[in-house]
Amino acid sequence: MSEFKTFMSLTDSVIVDEMIQLLEAHKIAYKLQDTSKDFDVSFAHNETKNSFLIMLNPNDFDKASLLLEENVKLEMNTINSQHPFFNFTTDELKDVVKNYDEWYPADVKLARQLLEKENIVVEDSEIKEQQNKKMIVAQTPEKSSLLTLAMGYTFCLMGGLAGIGIAIFLMIGKRTMPDGTKNYIYSKSDRAHGFYMLVAGAFIFLFFTYKYL
Repeated sequence: MSEFKTFMSLTDSVIVDEMIQLLEAHKIAYKLQDTSKDFDVSFAHNETKNSFLIMLNPNDFDKASLLLEENVKLEMNTINSQHPFFNFTTDELKDVVKNYDEWYPADVKLARQLLEKENIVVEDSEIKEQQNKKMIVAQTPEKSSLLTLAMGYTFCLMGGLAGIGIAIFLMIGKRTMPDGTKNYIYSKSDRAHGFYMLVAGAFIFLFFTYKYL
């Protein structure tokens, strides 16, 4: 049986519940992953990391897409004239369609309809190309900031458990890829820094424990 892969990424839990109910009603197997539970060693507030991944068997992608298309009701005359999409450029609307997995289906449908009014169609090949680009970006390890490394070493040399926590996350922290697999978040050099921090932190912690207890 094929592995489950990410079908859609959403940030609104209410919308996620609606999607899940729809999938369950039509007996489409799924997995749900809450990425907001992933700890961010940089302590940065990043909304893109606070998302829910709806994962399906790739064989069900077309069925689920058709199901959403049929069940998402959208009448142009009922859309609020203040909807931001009405001020989007053509390129921005095309980005919505090509990144369909990051938007609620109603938003994607509205973007398509606005483009169709201008006789513009986003081809499947364009969508696939964009998804492939996102996969490449997602697989590229992040470079930790100097602040993060400085904090990690400082806390470790002070014997603090926070430093050890940062070290461990730098070493083994992973993130979920668009296809559902997990890769290391940080580069090999950053993982090496994590190892050095861990050794230093563990030594200092044991030293103070032995000396003062």
